[in-house]
Amino acid sequence: MLLAALAFALYLLPTYIAFRRGVHNRWAVVAINIVLGATFLGWLVALFLATRPVQSRRLPA
Repeated sequence: MLLAALAFALYLLPTYIAFRRGVHNRWAVVAINIVLGATFLGWLVALFLATRPVQSRRLPA
């Protein structure tokens, strides 16, 4: 049971990181993580998107 909980937490790690960091495309990370996360490549893509540098929004002058 503990192993299953740890595996589930690891599976959703990119989603957690995206929301914690306030990534602009966090819902895309969620979709990729849930749909393609079972494949290692999909999980890596979601992790990459979640850890990219956050661009600050410019206010109009």
